[in-house]
Amino acid sequence: MKTLYSLILAATLLAAAAVVEPAITRNMLIPVEKKIDQRLETLYDEPFLLLGMTRGLYLDKFGAVFSAELQLVSTPGLGTFGFTAPTRELTVATRAKKLQRLPVLKDAMKSQLVSAAVSLDKLPADEKVVFGVSIFRRSWEDSTGLPAQIVMQGSRKDLIAARTAAAIDAAIRVQEF
Repeated sequence: MKTLYSLILAATLLAAAAVVEPAITRNMLIPVEKKIDQRLETLYDEPFLLLGMTRGLYLDKFGAVFSAELQLVSTPGLGTFGFTAPTRELTVATRAKKLQRLPVLKDAMKSQLVSAAVSLDKLPADEKVVFGVSIFRRSWEDSTGLPAQIVMQGSRKDLIAARTAAAIDAAIRVQEF
């Protein structure tokens, strides 16, 4: 019986030793999420464009991933205060404003990606920092050529080493869907 207890104790100690703490904890991601939210909320002169809060997670041996959803332009939905159908002028103006704001969003995403890489000092240098933004659109919008999602990623070491706009662009892989 004493041998059985010794074996159980040894097995428990081995199991506890096998649990490895992740490089990044949830508490390390929260300040980065808040900083991204603050930046996205101040991109444009319209309120309520950030839909929900940024969420981050850590994938072991891959890196930190952040996602957000926003509107580039505040637009009425069908049934909103008597709105029943968009006019041609509204459709054209919405598209033009989105095209104008898209580069501002991309620049903000790049700066937040670099900022996250610097902030997450416990993230291994060869792991990635990823930031994806889903762009909300109404069914009546002309979304030709406008992405529904932008995903940017780079390795932490490359993002930290980049000191110029050209180096930052070279360190970041951008995908638009």
